[in-house]
This record gives sequence, structure tokens and C-alpha cells, in this order.
Amino acid sequence: MSQPEQFEVLVLGSGTAGKLIAWHMAGAGRRTAVVERKWVGGSCPNIACMPSKNEIWSAKAAHFVRHAAEFGMTTGPVVIDMAVVRERKRKMVEAQVAAHLCNYKESGAELIMGAARFVAPKTLEVTLNGGGTRLLSGDKVFINVGTHAAIPDVPGLTAAKPLTHIEALAGGNLPRHLIVLGGGYVGLELAQAYRRFGSRVTIIEHGSQLMSREDRDVAEEIQQILSEERIDILLNTEVLRVSGRSGEEASLVVRTPSGERTLDGSHILVATGRIPNTAGIGLEEAGVELNERGYVRVNERLETSAPSVWALGECAGSPQFTHISEDDFRIVRDNLAGGKRSTNDRLETSAPRSGRSANAPAARNSRISPRTTSASSGTILPAESGARTTG
Repeated sequence: MSQPEQFEVLVLGSGTAGKLIAWHMAGAGRRTAVVERKWVGGSCPNIACMPSKNEIWSAKAAHFVRHAAEFGMTTGPVVIDMAVVRERKRKMVEAQVAAHLCNYKESGAELIMGAARFVAPKTLEVTLNGGGTRLLSGDKVFINVGTHAAIPDVPGLTAAKPLTHIEALAGGNLPRHLIVLGGGYVGLELAQAYRRFGSRVTIIEHGSQLMSREDRDVAEEIQQILSEERIDILLNTEVLRVSGRSGEEASLVVRTPSGERTLDGSHILVATGRIPNTAGIGLEEAGVELNERGYVRVNERLETSAPSVWALGECAGSPQFTHISEDDFRIVRDNLAGGKRSTNDRLETSAPRSGRSANAPAARNSRISPRTTSASSGTILPAESGARTTG
């Protein structure tokens, strides 16, 4: 092995926690390098949080226009130009990437675009996107490689080339009939957006309720809202096999509580969970252990099994929210400065809803006796004044 380039700080992955630790360490005078395969800034500004909310706002605008009469306005037929929707999103993403590149330049951290794998402890071999290779070593190494969408092991599904959130947001024509596999947050927000754009939408959820981690009354209210927007929802439903191709014509044979049936759609969107991007990057060469689910095994200080190597964000099993990744950065930053921060100390919330991560059943399972109360959103004056009590 040739002599590697030596850095004080080496970061694999430029997601939220990775870029923050890089900018912080470089700004403090440490020689810092970040290796990123494709998405500058990680998934949030490129293919997840920001672009999804951008398109959701376009869909919400269409929804408002269709209900303009409620506000005393008369409009004509609503026509959706998806090319304009995509262009609006693209401009936002480009601005976000440009801002990230400015931060790299100003902080002094070197951004290296390429695919990396560990070849020795704290040592990465990078196949550069522009050609060639570099061998890098760091005194301190931070792993922030994120996750990707899981494709369920259903006969014919992989061959059907289903959409994930990435392709759904990049998309072309508006789906005639979008069939969404998964009743979690990602599936629901994209289902509602495409319904508001004008697609027919069906959601298939294998569990007994949407948003399985939420209290049942919350899930039932969300189901009611979506049903009122004429989204078809199938609960306790298993996909048995798939034929055809997403983007053309696809058929799904499903088992429902009332028996088997066939669903025909134009597009399939898979939103059934995430898999950590930890395979094939040589973690065993670095002495970094994984847990039984493939996530990097870390302690409450986000330290891995290898000395001076940390894992942050989703690949470390942290809750899959950008603000949690930000807190992972703060924990590591403070501990490197002599602090005693821990993931056990934080209150985890779901930022868009400002909800505590533990619901009532989870609290009871932890031998906590929660006090719960509920109130109609119609009692919230700002919501009532805007006639938007369903969100």
C-alpha cells in the first residue's frame, strides 16, 4: 500500500452531521477532508427533506386553488404543469448545493467527490468521480453514510422497477394511478401530494393502522383526512406478487382481510423503510462493527468499536430526522472539547409535528404511566380562522 495522505479529520459522507463536524473542525484549524459519493450536503437538501417539502407546497397551492370558492374566489379549471413544479424544485436544490460549496470553501474543509471504502484502520481508498484514486488517512474519522430505501422481497417487485422517493421527486409525467407501498411518513406525504396534483392514489399498508409508531387516534385522524381527499387506503394488506413495470402498467396481487384482489396502476412507489449504507465500504477492515440490522454499532457517545472513529446520523441507528443528525454533531463536538454529552440525554421530537417520539403505548411498555389528552384542531383559533383545521 502506498503512503496515504494524512488528515487530522476524515469524514465519510457529507450528510447533516458529517458536513457540520467537517466545517467545525476545519474552522478550528484542523486539516479536514470530506468524501462524498454524489449528493453534496447529503440527502436532505438534494433528494429528501427540502425537495419533498418544495413539491408538497406546490401540491398544497393546487389544493387551495381547487378550494378557492371557500375563500370567496372564483377560478377556472386547475391545470398542473409538472415541468414547472420540477423546475421550481431544481432551482431550490441548486441554490442549496451552491450554499454548501461556499461553506466548504470558507471553512477550509476539502470536499472530495468519489466512492470510498476502508482498506485499513482509519484509511480510505477513494475512486474519484473524475477518474483516478486517492488514499486518505485520518487521525479522527467520522462515518456519516446514511441510508437508502428498502425494496421488499415480493415476487416481481424488483423487476417492476418501482419508484423510491428519489425517482418520485425527480419524476416526469404525473402518474395516472400511483400505488404506494407503505403507510409511514414518506409514503403518506407523497401520496397526498400526488393526489392533490391530480393522480389517483392507493396506499397499501401491511399493518392495522397508518403511521405505526403513532398513537391510534392520531393515525385514525390522518386516515380520515386522506380518505376525504379520495385516497384509497388498504390496511392489513399484504402484497403477494407484482407484474408489469412501474411507469407503464403494473398489476399487484394483494391479500386483504376480505380476500385476494388485483390492483392495476401506472406507477408503484415503495416507502416501506430504510437500509443503512454500510455494506461494501470495508468497515471490517477498519475494525468497525455492525449490529444485527446492519447499522454501525455505537455507544451513547456515538463512538464505534474502533478507536478514534465515530458514526453519526442514520447509519448509526439514530432516529431518521435531520435535527437528530444535527444533535449527533453537537454531542460529538462537545465531547471532543471535554464534555459529557450522550444520546441518552436528549428529548427526541418529530419536528414537523413537534411531537414527542414516544407515544402512549411505548411509554406504557417502558413502565411509564402517561397522562394523555386530545383536542380537536377546530379548537385552535389560527387553524379555525383559516378554515384549515385538517392541516
